[in-house]
Amino acid sequence: MYDYPIVVHKEAGKYWSSCPDIPEARSDFDDKNQAAEASVSGIVLALAIYVDQYRQIPEASIPAEGQPVVKLPIQVVAKIALWNAIQASGIRVAGLARMLELSHTVASRLVDFEHNSKIEQLEAAFKTLRTDIKKITRSRSWIVLPHGGPEAGFYVERLIDELKLRKTDHIVIGAVASAIDKVKPYSLDYWLRSRYARTPNTKQATAEVTNQLLSTGLFDRMDAVDPITGHKVEAMYLVHPSH
Repeated sequence: MYDYPIVVHKEAGKYWSSCPDIPEARSDFDDKNQAAEASVSGIVLALAIYVDQYRQIPEASIPAEGQPVVKLPIQVVAKIALWNAIQASGIRVAGLARMLELSHTVASRLVDFEHNSKIEQLEAAFKTLRTDIKKITRSRSWIVLPHGGPEAGFYVERLIDELKLRKTDHIVIGAVASAIDKVKPYSLDYWLRSRYARTPNTKQATAEVTNQLLSTGLFDRMDAVDPITGHKVEAMYLVHPSH
């Protein structure tokens, strides 16, 4: 939800990044390979403008395939979510301060992205606003691969793109506990292993992953006919093919 894709530019032998979702952000750096890491500070600084101007902070758009994405610190993400929850509730920081019985200074720090706030105070603020921090910081589009290696995962839109490319509305799950050379090349398991997993010889289309796909509301399970064996197999079906 708040993992922002960036665009890397090169001028006079130097690199800088822009963020389409947060156009006020800009970062300069020397190494293109460090673009995502180097862009954190520029985005964090730009977020303060939204608070100063009492504007809602935009959610991140879905990145293009291979586009660098900035992973903000978890407390910054929590504060973005808190600020947007304050906006949605129609109150101001002063009102939140009264509700939490905090000074205006302390309450203001809860939406100061460069201040290290106590997690208990952030949790209390979310509770006061009757908001679940986990629900509003998690992107339904991002599917985690629990067995794919550190930070392995993919955006569900990439799977939809793959189905469109194949001109079909479903994909055989085909999950097996074997090396990748034993996996059906047209299966979801193979697609995940070959495209997004850092551990391609480990099964990826697990129940944890298919349940995440189901939770997006875009996919459902179905019985399909295996295109090679002709046997009935389990597949994931795109419920809204026009998405």
